[in-house]
Amino acid sequence: MKINIKKLIYLVITILIIVFIFYNSMQNGEHSSNTSTAVLMFVNDLINMIGLSFQLSGHFIRKLAHFIEFFTLGIFLMLTFKAFTNRVFGILWGPMFFSTFVPVIDEFIQIYSPGRTSSVKDVLLDFSGAIVGILLVYISINIKNRYKQKY
Repeated sequence: MKINIKKLIYLVITILIIVFIFYNSMQNGEHSSNTSTAVLMFVNDLINMIGLSFQLSGHFIRKLAHFIEFFTLGIFLMLTFKAFTNRVFGILWGPMFFSTFVPVIDEFIQIYSPGRTSSVKDVLLDFSGAIVGILLVYISINIKNRYKQKY
């Protein structure tokens, strides 16, 4: 049996992203807050270094982190499903299913993490990030295919 390395790489990266997301959800409130504060200080220091005169809030950084995590997941879900199938149903609906399922499980995990709460708004934000990633890859694939057909 020949193993397709591209499929394997996409699948492993997708699984690692999901593990990373769930790992972060399992952190207690204090650890999560400390991580957010460290990221906030780093980003605000970068903003100051390039000469901009504003600061980001901790709330904004946390929500941006949600969006970026799931944006990245959406990209790799699309790439993974595309590597395994060329059927439009599988390419779009598979990633969209996981983009709904993973945020719900993520927020469910937080219910049982001390000092954490879950939020329907976070599920919607996570899903939005994933959908943007999915659409970006879908559009890129279509542009690439049209270019190939034209030339």
